[in-house]
Amino acid sequence: MTSTPPTKGITVTVALPAPSATEVSWRMPEVFMLRTAGLPLEVADRLAFDRSAAWARRVLDLEDQLRATGRELADDLQGAVARNLDDERLRRRLIRLRRDVYNLRRPDPDDPAGWPVEPLGEPTHRALADWLTRHAAYRRELAGGPAVLTEELAERRGLLRDLADDPDLRGGILLASPSLDQYLPGYLATPGRLGKRARRVERSLLEYALRTACKTSPFSRLTTVNVGTFGPGTGPLLTAEPVPGAAADAKQGVARLNLAALGRISAIVLADETLRADLPVTLTTGWRIERGRLRYLRRRRTGSEDGDAAVTLESIHESLFVLPTGRVLHDILAALAGGRVRRMADLVTELATADRPAAEVEQYLHHLLRVGLLVVPNLHLDIHAADPVDGYRRALRRIGRDWADRLADRVGMVNRLATGYPAHDVAGRRQVLADIRRELAAAHADLGRSDVPAPRTLLYEDATLRTRRPVTAARGSWERDVLPGLRALARIMPVFDINLPRRLATKGFFRARYGVGGRCDDLLTFAHEFQQDFFEHYTGRMMRRRAFDADNAYVRQENWFRQDEITALDDARIEVARRINEAYGRLPAGAEELRLDDAFLADVAAMVPESLGTLDPRSFFLQLADQGDRHRVVVNRVYSGMTLLFSRFAHLFADADLAGALRAELARLQPPGAVLAELKGGYDATNLNLHPAVTPYELVCPGEISFRPDAEQIHMDDLSVEHDPASDRLLLRSRRLDAEVIPVYLGFLLPMALPEVQQVLLTFAYLGMAQPDLWAGTTVPLPGRGIAGYPRIVHGDLVLQRRMWKLHPDHLPPPRTPEQDDADWFLRWQRWRRDNGLPRRVFATPEGTRLAPAAGDETAQPGAAGRPDHKPLYVDFDSHFCLQLLEATGRAAGSRLVLTEMLPDRDEQVLRGPGGTHVTELTVELNGVRVGKADR
Repeated sequence: MTSTPPTKGITVTVALPAPSATEVSWRMPEVFMLRTAGLPLEVADRLAFDRSAAWARRVLDLEDQLRATGRELADDLQGAVARNLDDERLRRRLIRLRRDVYNLRRPDPDDPAGWPVEPLGEPTHRALADWLTRHAAYRRELAGGPAVLTEELAERRGLLRDLADDPDLRGGILLASPSLDQYLPGYLATPGRLGKRARRVERSLLEYALRTACKTSPFSRLTTVNVGTFGPGTGPLLTAEPVPGAAADAKQGVARLNLAALGRISAIVLADETLRADLPVTLTTGWRIERGRLRYLRRRRTGSEDGDAAVTLESIHESLFVLPTGRVLHDILAALAGGRVRRMADLVTELATADRPAAEVEQYLHHLLRVGLLVVPNLHLDIHAADPVDGYRRALRRIGRDWADRLADRVGMVNRLATGYPAHDVAGRRQVLADIRRELAAAHADLGRSDVPAPRTLLYEDATLRTRRPVTAARGSWERDVLPGLRALARIMPVFDINLPRRLATKGFFRARYGVGGRCDDLLTFAHEFQQDFFEHYTGRMMRRRAFDADNAYVRQENWFRQDEITALDDARIEVARRINEAYGRLPAGAEELRLDDAFLADVAAMVPESLGTLDPRSFFLQLADQGDRHRVVVNRVYSGMTLLFSRFAHLFADADLAGALRAELARLQPPGAVLAELKGGYDATNLNLHPAVTPYELVCPGEISFRPDAEQIHMDDLSVEHDPASDRLLLRSRRLDAEVIPVYLGFLLPMALPEVQQVLLTFAYLGMAQPDLWAGTTVPLPGRGIAGYPRIVHGDLVLQRRMWKLHPDHLPPPRTPEQDDADWFLRWQRWRRDNGLPRRVFATPEGTRLAPAAGDETAQPGAAGRPDHKPLYVDFDSHFCLQLLEATGRAAGSRLVLTEMLPDRDEQVLRGPGGTHVTELTVELNGVRVGKADR
């Protein structure tokens, strides 16, 4: 089929045959991932202020009693005032007494004997005596609070200081926040009254301790990961038994060098004209000559040499580029034809002639290297290698020059230090990091750039929890109790998927330009025109779009090409809100749960368009809540499937051949007539993209070097784009393989952080990003400047959304005043919690702003899927420490603060081992395959 001429700037509405009805078959791999908090939950318990909280409860109970009895007493006193109008002095005293009782103030006198019985009446005097006795007890309790809290604050600070020496916590801080590790000795050495810096250090230490005990975010030993398998039978939903013994023996870590360090070395080498002469070069792929000009995709890299940056991630941009052809360029193309690799200096010698001075040839070659027509294979990293750093070292040695050999030796030393890092204690690890930094600094000095610092974050570590036997789950129990609900939820995820409209818009653009059934055999030209004419503007508009207006009503998407699918998705989104409104309206006052029946999910799923492609891969972050007679399953987040959340950790489980299991799963998932091909994302100098090769093919973009066999590589000039009118799908096809190509991205950079062509290729992928907020778009009142509570939303035993409270930051207790002591401040928070009906334990998340990271927090990954700034903050209202963090979070919040119940709650956790109770989270994948009538 030939391509249809482009129709720039024209929106075409076309009639398409209705696709055949489909049903979705859901497949669950044999494996799952278990994430386990690095510290036991008992750590958070020990940081609670139990005695202070008990004191506050006694005070508040007395307050409640005084108010309850005081209201009736105030009414009786009002009657006494009316009966004693003739005695002005007594009348004024009774008025003051009534006001004092009503406002819980201490009357003068506070002795019942100081008030006459006859004017009051005996029943009123007796009630007053009881009230004054209770008020005296209230004052005694209030007076005792400061001593209780002061004593407990000292004890809890001692416990927090002891935690600073925990090898797992301190080891994690050492990598996550070197600056905090640097300041901790000063904090630990100066007990007593804290200065401003010491308070900041204490808050940061506390945040890390609570995050490590109450959250599951894999980093170093702050959270471990284990691979689990689904076995036969109907036993427990999860079986995991940590090994007994010392905490230091309970985890096993693997450390890797931050690949940004190698990217920085490569940038120094490429910038040095002397060293460039020694570099082997080859041509970038995908170039062609048209009308006397050479056209190719130029890849431009810009990076930061800021040694103080927490994370260094170069920026890559791609664009079509043309060069005028001439005799010199033709000779270069001939010398490097067929993928040949030649040393730059040898090329200069070969191409130089009497009319073509060597200096000019050299300068021209350096220009071609700068504009990306020439690439240096030896400076590329293999992100799929078991040891990419060692691969880089070997590639340096193959350059065959003394400077490269010396550099290879230093890289080898750094790699040995990095891999040996987990075997050391904290002091030894600190020394290893110093040695790595020294080696990198020496490498930069050897290259003549001692002014370029090494990255601040030098290593990344992953760890596993040692268990007595393999982690397992009973498939039968999951099939019976969990998977029906997950499948029903997965079927409505397209309604919330923020990537799906991009995929649909790409199809709309193609149909408008190339027609129904059209085809384009030049992928790079299509990608360039698509970016320039539409996608760049569309992406910008989508990022600025407010999905809900000021009244929380859903705002329909801009349907640029009048596509029925986008209209259907908007209709479904509005229908979700309408049905939630109806269900909420039927709830009795104060209900804690809103239950969705099967019909709700089935009816919404029926509104999802059927022309969304053959696959619908999803993965779920789940927590199990052991509630005695049943297990509830709580949905934390929903991500893309296709082994994305497994392959990231495959290097930890080489002995179990996790990579082999993932390859087998993808092979089963691969639709007939299609192949899965990995899209590497364009970045090789970041650990966010490291994983083994699990797809049968790899897409090789211009400027990239593939380390896979030629037969497994799919280059851009082999690809065409075509529209299939029968299924109304836009396909990427390989002419060599005569098959549809489905890109698979397994890195952790957000799509908008990828280079331009890779973003376009992702629109052909099934990379879902859906986080359902079932309250968004409803008419359930927002808090305004107050607080609003939302019941838990459940489907059977599947918790879709936890119970939560949204509030304006101004609704929090007022900030502490200079004259306010710790006990009064703590009591005010306890009163606020009781008045608002909040549970003891919640997680707090700010909306409308980004909090500054904890001091020296280097775990943030720009462009990564998730930032620690937005990680929910664990809050135990019985902890003075937690309330300090919550107050700071509230001050930094913008329009709103969201409090979410802790579910599973403290006593509902499912993993209990020798070291205590651990918070866990499971990653379970469901990959949907759409099957048409003809295939059934």
